[in-house]
Amino acid sequence: MVYAGNVTQSRSGCKEYAITDVGQERGGSGIAAVPAAITPGRLVVVEVYLLRGHADGQLSYRCVTGRLSVSETPDEAALRIGRIAPGTAVAVHSTSWRHLGDGSIVLAYAIAPDPVPDATAFPILGFEAAHGPGTDRPSPVHVEREQVAAHAARHLALVADTTPGVHRVLAADPELTRALGALSPAPAGQLATS
Repeated sequence: MVYAGNVTQSRSGCKEYAITDVGQERGGSGIAAVPAAITPGRLVVVEVYLLRGHADGQLSYRCVTGRLSVSETPDEAALRIGRIAPGTAVAVHSTSWRHLGDGSIVLAYAIAPDPVPDATAFPILGFEAAHGPGTDRPSPVHVEREQVAAHAARHLALVADTTPGVHRVLAADPELTRALGALSPAPAGQLATS
């Protein structure tokens, strides 16, 4: 799901969030997503990668994580965990998920631009995709956060290229736009051979 726009507090005054200027992925039906059922007893962790660009064209990320509560959708959790204040113009994109050995599920989100650009961040130095040990086992044995951040950045680069609302939000940050623009507009999961 792709959202771009300003985060606004709901009319009820509760700690719910709504997104204005909702963008749709290319080919989307325009039907609102229905929150998925949560399997009782299974921990769902939401991992948020806040992305930023730099004058030298480098991309960096901060990663924050938290648990999905029963009363919120994963999108709402990503905004809460990323500490996105109401009124902040951001692009939010769900990028991947993975299963951990303890049975928990991790949902990864990209949010850009990072609303706290002075917080400690880590450079994305490589864009090699994580992959599983075989064609019938696509899940990687081990995943580094930098690999997830790189995957999230590739997703956001594609979405910025294909979704006008996301493009508008990201265009307000020229360094981030330039850094994402340097990534291949090919499908985010596509592997390039050298």
